[in-house]
Amino acid sequence: MAAAWTAAAAVTGLWLLLLLALAAATRNPDVEAGPATANLAPQSPAVVDLITGGWRLCDEAASATLLDLAARGVVGVEEIGPELSLVRTRGEPGGLRPYERLVYDHVRALAVDGVVATGALAEGSRDLGRWWKSFRRKVIAEAREQGLSRARWSRAHAALLTVAAALPAAAIGVAANISDKDHEAGIGAAVVSFAGLLALMGRLNGERGTAEGARAAAHWLGVRAHLGTTGRFAEQPAASVTIWGRHLAYAAALGLAPRAVTSLPVSTPADDSRAWSDYGGMWHVVDVRYPSRLLWGRPPGSVVVRVLAAGWFAGFFAWMLLVAASAFDVWPRGLVVPAALLAGLAVAGPPILFALSDLTGPVTVEGQIVRLRRFRDGGKGGDNARWTYWCAIDEGRAPEVRAREVRAMCLGGDMWEPLREGDRVRAEAGRRTGWIRRIEVIEGSRLRNAASYDDTGEHLVDAPENLGEVPVLPDPAPLRSTDQTRPYRHRRHE
Repeated sequence: MAAAWTAAAAVTGLWLLLLLALAAATRNPDVEAGPATANLAPQSPAVVDLITGGWRLCDEAASATLLDLAARGVVGVEEIGPELSLVRTRGEPGGLRPYERLVYDHVRALAVDGVVATGALAEGSRDLGRWWKSFRRKVIAEAREQGLSRARWSRAHAALLTVAAALPAAAIGVAANISDKDHEAGIGAAVVSFAGLLALMGRLNGERGTAEGARAAAHWLGVRAHLGTTGRFAEQPAASVTIWGRHLAYAAALGLAPRAVTSLPVSTPADDSRAWSDYGGMWHVVDVRYPSRLLWGRPPGSVVVRVLAAGWFAGFFAWMLLVAASAFDVWPRGLVVPAALLAGLAVAGPPILFALSDLTGPVTVEGQIVRLRRFRDGGKGGDNARWTYWCAIDEGRAPEVRAREVRAMCLGGDMWEPLREGDRVRAEAGRRTGWIRRIEVIEGSRLRNAASYDDTGEHLVDAPENLGEVPVLPDPAPLRSTDQTRPYRHRRHE
């Protein structure tokens, strides 16, 4: 038995040595910064972000692409005030690269009359994980077409490692089968071991640079050195692209323009508590609050039951304390029961009045949905998970206030599911309990079709996400994800 496990460990160790040897042989080439220069090479800012970031695309790439579109006149970026800048589309552009088209289509989907606030670029109903993978694949496709990048594992590497992984998996299966008195564990152990080795192989996979890519990266690091000593790009807003042109876009791709990148959150998830709305005719910020659900966000009937229980317990504990106090002649015996009843009524009375008021006289709320969220209620997960469904509606009141505040209300999952952010709705709701009884869509959101971006077609490449996903055979369909978020990688500022 011990000999079988020793042999399995030895075979596994040999496979790991093979993996490490191939990883060392396929590492990225060393890149030394070239001399400082102001000459811009033909690569786009997104490709520059890729090759100067260790052949891993950083979050700045999408914002830098939008700045490049502005520098080329495809869109305009205008600073209206200290806290408001606008992106303005300018007709239907031609000749855009596939990933540039992806960014432009997102801006166009959000725009009202061709205009969208820069802060609102994080809005939209797109699947951000899928959107980013589409953007990333298209950038990598162009880098490969220019000979700057290639997959770390070739088909031959992947096939060799996969076939070789069958040996340690089989050895582990045999050892497990010998150790199991029923001799039934072998197949399961072999399958799990094989899957684990392939997962480890996938984690080491990724894009790697070519010799041409290393030379281009060295040139752009020289450009970075030049831009770092001129222009004070770290302080420049996105609207300054009208002055600096493409230099600002490349500064953003090279990690030198954090202010401009932050103000263009194309690849950033929307903030749960801070939304942008154009309801009422002007883009504005809406602060969204999610109150505690002690009583808020529950049906009036549920509120009545909960507060009656709370009132009973409050009255009971008050009665116990007053009985003890009366025993020491601190409280009159004749007032024990009335005081306990009064305590229970004080706890339960106002919430019951609020609930009954909402039950008999709900108000009509009309406006635009700015946030639709669901949060897990309690610690249960899996099939037993319970969710709280939130809906924040901007009613367009108090236009003179710079940032409006909206309390999100709750509703049932069946009503929440068909809604979309940006829908104009009319809801019947309780103002005091925060529960939506009925809701109807008056006008569908223009964002409902914003996720219909092109992530299929001629730009399918082996572009593993975060050093994973190495297919041995060609993938006949694009990789898709249902995740709403993705892991983010920001460029390190040396």
